[in-house]
Amino acid sequence: MTSNTEILRNLDFGKVDAESEQRLAERFVRTQGFDNISDEDKLIILGPKGSGKSAIFRLFTEYTEETKNILREDFPDNTHIIKALGGDDVKSVNDRSLEEIQQKDDFSYEKFWRIYIGLKTASKLGEKGYTSDGELGDVLRAFNEQPDWRIIPVLKSFWQKIVGDPPSDGKISYGKFSLEFNNNDTLDIGRLLEKEQKLLGQNDEKVWLMLDRIDELRSKDIEERNKLLEALFRVQINFMGRFDNIKLKIFLRTDIWSELNFTNKSHLVDKRVRLEWNDTQLLRMINKRMLQSVKEYLDKDIDVENIQKYDRGSQEKIFYSIFEDQVYSGPREADLFDWMTKRIQDGHGGKYPRELISFCNEAARIQLHSERESENRIISGLSVRDAYFEVSKQRVNTYLSEFQDLQEHFDRFDGKKKAEFTHKELVDMFEDIDPDPNNSVKRMVDIGFFEEDRNDDQEKVYTIPRLYRDGIDLVLKGRP
Repeated sequence: MTSNTEILRNLDFGKVDAESEQRLAERFVRTQGFDNISDEDKLIILGPKGSGKSAIFRLFTEYTEETKNILREDFPDNTHIIKALGGDDVKSVNDRSLEEIQQKDDFSYEKFWRIYIGLKTASKLGEKGYTSDGELGDVLRAFNEQPDWRIIPVLKSFWQKIVGDPPSDGKISYGKFSLEFNNNDTLDIGRLLEKEQKLLGQNDEKVWLMLDRIDELRSKDIEERNKLLEALFRVQINFMGRFDNIKLKIFLRTDIWSELNFTNKSHLVDKRVRLEWNDTQLLRMINKRMLQSVKEYLDKDIDVENIQKYDRGSQEKIFYSIFEDQVYSGPREADLFDWMTKRIQDGHGGKYPRELISFCNEAARIQLHSERESENRIISGLSVRDAYFEVSKQRVNTYLSEFQDLQEHFDRFDGKKKAEFTHKELVDMFEDIDPDPNNSVKRMVDIGFFEEDRNDDQEKVYTIPRLYRDGIDLVLKGRP
């Protein structure tokens, strides 16, 4: 007979970040947000950290054939998918490189993005064996000679050519990569893009340039980062109707999107996809990951690959074959899964895979290293309770740490004995630090640190969700 310890040692809910998940396609659970991305008119994919943006990005760009099998007729026909990390692909554009380029005369982030998009598109066309004349022909021939080119040295050279600092011999090169021009005219990136659009149109094909992790560019300078991203969206709007065969699919954190302010932002309202998860979808995801590691110890008749077709009752039966029914026993106590999801909910009511995966992995680890017994179950309610503290700390350390300008604000809650504050209390608490109280409170609402509401006197009140309470060291009476 298999022991609980043996099952626990094999139990694996997977990685919390999509970048390090080696079994991503195998563990994928389909959601409405994923389906919407296959719509060519949906250009912006929004969600907080941990909502699955990078997982979907990797599915389209690294597991394209698996994604085709999932979407079948919904997968876009005759479409080339381009993986674009904005500043991290093939060690391309980093903050220092951008700063160097920015020193050039006639600098603009719009021009930078147009060059980047033109080169990435040309690289894909060259990879597919296309030929052309003019600017595109020059680029394609160069790529053919050195297919393993690195984009930043080439980008610098192109930049020099475009902004009016051409080399005297009419040639730009890096290693084996070189482009020769018959005169000293500057390279016209507009003509390059037009050639790409024409070539794709003639072949009834499209390019989807999928951009992820672009918020990491200029990440230490929020104002400059926002200018860079605003320029990207202006370019995206400019492409609509002009370069219809070159689609920019941009993955971005929701809170960053809310900070951006650019002309015609409203034109993109119907182009957005918001990644959202409900409890049933989260339950399916956890069950699929759980069963992939320990199915042989459980019901042999469960079809793991089609688990999302099971109804909620069947899903709960699977989940509670491993987990105890409740954290605290009693007829008026919450079911264990509901207890968990309430503690991974942010200030906007969002619940996402990252924290739930972390919750389950931590509960299994605690159970394995404890001597607790759980009647007829593998993981006890008390192990789940204790896992909450680690989940809260991880969320604070991985998510809130990204908001350097708010770190002192977060520190002010250390030792506080309540989780709900009036607007006046927060203003008094933050009056001596930047950003100023009103802006900082608004920003903390935007990132999901506060849940905003009104009390009986119609005064605004701000509640810190359970997700953050232990991580920021609130001292609260009662259960977590």
